Amino acid sequence: MTGRPLSYHPRMSDVDGEAADGGVRVIRSGVPPTAVDAALRHIHRDIVTRGMTEERIAEWIWSAHWFPHLKWDAEIVGLLEHLPDELRDGELCDPQIVLHMPDGDEYPLEPHVDRAPEWGHERGYRRIVGVALSSGRREHGGLLVWPFGKDEPEPVEVEAGDVVVMHPALPHTSGFNRTGTIRYAVYFRFLEPA
Repeated sequence: MTGRPLSYHPRMSDVDGEAADGGVRVIRSGVPPTAVDAALRHIHRDIVTRGMTEERIAEWIWSAHWFPHLKWDAEIVGLLEHLPDELRDGELCDPQIVLHMPDGDEYPLEPHVDRAPEWGHERGYRRIVGVALSSGRREHGGLLVWPFGKDEPEPVEVEAGDVVVMHPALPHTSGFNRTGTIRYAVYFRFLEPA
């Protein structure tokens, strides 16, 4: 595994309390199975009714934004209803539906930090909240983070319904999916209030 951590290491006081341990925290079973199933059913029904062309897959796989036309639908945004209020404060940005297909060849893993949108007028993200819709273990190409104060990446292993809360300056990437399954997740980003 390659990749160098980014240089930003915030003080503990800069990190949300729920993500103070290295910049990431997992809330086990934070979203109930019925809500996870509703989101997956919605995505899969879209495949049945609209299809998946080669062009669509190519566009979505490289942008890491799958099913952009579904991101504001009730089944997707409804996942937030199960989270504590303190994780939902700030201005909600476009939800991101992520599918991680099985990988082929390996390539260098490079961490990145999400950049706030230009329309945010220089407001930074308050936090990033990911909801696992399927298992996200190392073998599934699950989330890798470079915890604050550490030089090596660590896997964040989750099961469907688990919630990952990340500090917005936490370097992260996906690993390699070596299984025959697709990893599903939805990420919500919240900007600092105006």
